[in-house]
Amino acid sequence: MQFMITQLHDPQDCPKDIGGFRKVLINEKVKGLKLKNIYVEHGSHTIVYIVETDDYNNIVAFLEPGMMTCTSSITPVSSMTMAEIMKK
Repeated sequence: MQFMITQLHDPQDCPKDIGGFRKVLINEKVKGLKLKNIYVEHGSHTIVYIVETDDYNNIVAFLEPGMMTCTSSITPVSSMTMAEIMKK
């Protein structure tokens, strides 16, 4: 399954000067989880990840590094294209 994860941090907790969000807020080395895309909106300190996994525990492990400095919402999303959706 694919999931959209929206992660927000406060400006005072911004990881840009301490290694960046990829080193501080997520664990990209989780087995069984594929990071498919990342979108960053700098002004609101919001990062959106698209991940694929069959195990929710992999998402928890992926987000664990940032658990104390940000909040995350997790939403299942479809991997179908708009053309595929319109055919149904």
